[in-house]
Amino acid sequence: MLQKIIIFFIIFFFAIFQYSVFPNFFFWGLGPNILLLLVIFWTTQVGFEGAFFKNILAGFMLDLGTFQLVGTNVAAFVTVAFFISFISKRFLVIARNWRIFILSLTIIFSTLANNLFLNALFSVANYFGKAVASSAQVPFFSMMLVKEIALNLLFFPLVYFTMKKMERSNLLQVRKKIY
Repeated sequence: MLQKIIIFFIIFFFAIFQYSVFPNFFFWGLGPNILLLLVIFWTTQVGFEGAFFKNILAGFMLDLGTFQLVGTNVAAFVTVAFFISFISKRFLVIARNWRIFILSLTIIFSTLANNLFLNALFSVANYFGKAVASSAQVPFFSMMLVKEIALNLLFFPLVYFTMKKMERSNLLQVRKKIY
């Protein structure tokens, strides 16, 4: 029970940092997608099934923080986590020497897939007449997406080593590892 409370507060504070603190520090108006990086971390560590409810909670908190339709980021995170799990089971187990390169490609493709899926969901919602506040929506073919990918690549080691440190201090326990 204590671990679930700690995970809730981690997701809560990262959601606050993602949409309240980081846009003020970066002059591009957007910061790294920290919750997506958490989804990547948890999915590569414990697999899709082990991180399923954490991913749902992260998407739900992000939906609440951005005042969007509840379920858009949940669906995007769960879809991205499914593909991350597929990639990590196939490539991270086999290629020990290429792990950093494969994780970098995973971050790049996860950011692209997340934005593509969110753009598709917003387009469908706009088609059916639901006015969606698209403040978090990044145009797919733009320099802002490239900047978001670069920020995600720069911030992933910070998220990774912070979460690993919490695991080592027994605040978080990982039940099974994929690799």
